[in-house]
Amino acid sequence: MKNISVLILLVTITFLSCGEKTILERSFAIEKPDLMFGGMIVSANPFQIEGENGKRYIRDKGGVGGINLASPELDKLYCGDCKVTDSINAVLIIDYPLKEIIGYKIRNDQGFSRNDLTIELSKVYSELYAEKDKYEICCDELSDLELKMIMVYNVNGQIYLESKVESKK
Repeated sequence: MKNISVLILLVTITFLSCGEKTILERSFAIEKPDLMFGGMIVSANPFQIEGENGKRYIRDKGGVGGINLASPELDKLYCGDCKVTDSINAVLIIDYPLKEIIGYKIRNDQGFSRNDLTIELSKVYSELYAEKDKYEICCDELSDLELKMIMVYNVNGQIYLESKVESKK
């Protein structure tokens, strides 16, 4: 009976230790100059809302509407199924509104579309805003943030996806 209890305890510990880490637990610091000067820009991908006419939405006050990260409406994302990169592995980079630039590795066997990256960024920003004090986020609310673009860099064969996020205020 004692052996069975020990076995159950070991299985439970093993199971719990295999749990998926949060995005923030997987993140690491990124140096921007490494990306800008050490690699090649592959593409720039705008993330815009599609208007009722099927064209990109333009705000009355000017500017193009990006996709909201608090509640992304993927059905309204212009060209949401379009590929940003065919690479199955990439490093996603987040800077705004953080004090430091962070990155973390992502993987998708089909590459990454605009929809895929919007979902991923919505998750990471939700986690970041849950820990606002830790990341020294003071001004904008999550509901104010819009994804405007993703820049794709190739640095020595590694794909980096740099998100361009802004406040709609």
